[in-house]
Amino acid sequence: MSKLQKTAWFHLAVVIACVLIGGICFFALTRMNAKGVGTIVVVFVVACVSGLGTYLVRRKRGFEAHLDERERLIYKRAREWAFVATIALLAGICIVPFFILGGQSVIGVYYLPVIFLSTLFAAQFVHSAAILVQCAREDDDAQ
Repeated sequence: MSKLQKTAWFHLAVVIACVLIGGICFFALTRMNAKGVGTIVVVFVVACVSGLGTYLVRRKRGFEAHLDERERLIYKRAREWAFVATIALLAGICIVPFFILGGQSVIGVYYLPVIFLSTLFAAQFVHSAAILVQCAREDDDAQ
């Protein structure tokens, strides 16, 4: 298993853990009906610091410097797929409710962080999955 695949598996695990933890925190905050910014800021700062800490501990210098040409191409294609998925998700989240609820409806502010974080998590999930799928296809073609 290449370094690119190991990193993709790690990112996939981190994304799934963050989605689970973020979902539980969002559910708890909406159940508590958190008013004001205080509680949300505390949870957001803790999540950002823990995510950044995990990234810095795991990060190696010059990750892309160790990739060969094939892995660079895989990485580039995966990044393109993540961009397409991000645009599609944002379009779906922003446009579909407009047509379902109508132009005069109001959506709760609680959903704004969910939209932001779900877009980030979806992009990373698609990026990691695309890397793993492309590597598996190339391994199958080689055999």
